[in-house]
Amino acid sequence: MNALPERSLFRRLLLGFCGVVLAIWLANLAWDIHETGTTKRRDMQRELRASALRILVLMQTVGPRPPEEIHPLVRKMEELHYALYRELGWYVPALQTQVWRGGQLVYTSGDVIPPATAPERVALPDGWVAAVETDPATGVTVRMATQVIGEWLLQTSSIGYYLAPLLFSLPFLLLPAWYIIRVGLRPLRSIVAEIEERSATDLRPLAPSPYRELSPLVGSVNRLMRRLVERLEREQEFLADAAHELKTPLSIIQINAESLAHAHTPQRVQEAGEGLRQGVRRATHTVHQLLALARSGPDSEAAPMQPLDLVQLVCDRLALAGQLAAARHIEIELQAPDLCAMCLHRESMAALIDNVVGNAVKYSPEGGRVAVAIDANGGLITLTVRDEGPGIAPALQQKVFERFYRLPDQDQPGSGLGLAIAERAAIRNRGSIMLANRDDGPGLCVHVTFDVTMASG
Repeated sequence: MNALPERSLFRRLLLGFCGVVLAIWLANLAWDIHETGTTKRRDMQRELRASALRILVLMQTVGPRPPEEIHPLVRKMEELHYALYRELGWYVPALQTQVWRGGQLVYTSGDVIPPATAPERVALPDGWVAAVETDPATGVTVRMATQVIGEWLLQTSSIGYYLAPLLFSLPFLLLPAWYIIRVGLRPLRSIVAEIEERSATDLRPLAPSPYRELSPLVGSVNRLMRRLVERLEREQEFLADAAHELKTPLSIIQINAESLAHAHTPQRVQEAGEGLRQGVRRATHTVHQLLALARSGPDSEAAPMQPLDLVQLVCDRLALAGQLAAARHIEIELQAPDLCAMCLHRESMAALIDNVVGNAVKYSPEGGRVAVAIDANGGLITLTVRDEGPGIAPALQQKVFERFYRLPDQDQPGSGLGLAIAERAAIRNRGSIMLANRDDGPGLCVHVTFDVTMASG
């Protein structure tokens, strides 16, 4: 399998932070563009009008002085227009002032806008605004024009102006961000270090994390640890059970094999051979029951539950049990609807039916009857198996679900795993199993109930 490309969560967070900074800068640039088309153009035109009126008042004060005496006074007034910009260190846009008196141009500053014979004939460059104020009494006209700041920002020459703050501020933003992210990921590195320091047998849960964001991760790891511990315990139980239960049939096989080796009469050979076959059958049955017990437990949750017809599944398993029942002349009858669809785990459910029906056939007297019924009532589906055997004392009806437990004075062969398998399989299929003695005579009733509403939820 190809290895996944290595990715860095730290780099992802840092790039995300840079993306946020860039988005804020772009939003600010977009706002400047919006202001250029609306607010700034209007505000700068108002400022020009106010400065033009002040120069117009000045011209009324100086009267008919020659142009060389007017120049320094108008220049001083012109410098006051952007005095605040200079004090604050802001960008000072280009400014041009032109003054006419009696139709003659007596003052002009700069050469961006060429002089003209009349104010109305002056053409403005792109990105400029102008204000014109006239005093009919003195024949003075003042025209002031300036470059709109936002318009300048959109020109190639202004790239350095709006990129410089971003480039200069990035190091001061990224260094704290790098430190904050690195410190913020330290608890995650501590969890990794704690797991790496553990041995393969140390499956203790991790200490709870005080951080809300890491609590789900720690909780998931602890739940995984708990499932691993439970699985290891089940595997150890399975090995202990297998060793315990196989010891007796293997001992029988060994004793009869030795007897067969030293047998001198045909009768002794036949007895030893029958003992061998009995030991093999018992060992085989025990192995099958142990495997069914393991498969009916929670470890089989990986296998999906699928929609099945319980009636059809019961019919299939009853057909397999029919040979054993026929050998003892036991009749098996089934009462069920035509269809009973529900979600089941097929293998474990088959093991449940086999064990419950097999016990009913085994403990019923020869020539008896086993009744199997399926009843669907609202959200509950009940599988009932009734036999005509001796039943089980109420005080022992919970005890028989324990592994390898067998009733006292029991003469029927078995491993004591059948009902333990059935109980695990019922839980695996989201059901429950209950035992009760029959009211209408000797025998045992096994009720397996499934809550279909809970299973579908």
